[in-house]
Amino acid sequence: MAVGQVKRVHVPQRENPIVNRLNKTKVERQVDHEQEKIERVKAENAVRRAAAQAKKKADAELAKQREADKAARSYDSLFNVEEDFDSDAPRKTGRELEEDFM
Repeated sequence: MAVGQVKRVHVPQRENPIVNRLNKTKVERQVDHEQEKIERVKAENAVRRAAAQAKKKADAELAKQREADKAARSYDSLFNVEEDFDSDAPRKTGRELEEDFM
């Protein structure tokens, strides 16, 4: 035999039970790769949008919590006392308050 020649042997019929079983269950289908790619990209984008929305909500909640903590530590509202007294009633002076106390 010369280099490059291939010896071929003719097999009349294959009798391999494993191959026969596989051929019975073989399913051939046409695949639309472009449509599958579009669907996959849509699904990935939906997951990204949901994650971004959850992160945005968590960031807003964290910012709100930080603002509340900052307001709690602030001295700005220390002397801003809201009085629940009637606005029509006259205010008592310091001497009157002392007399009421005793």
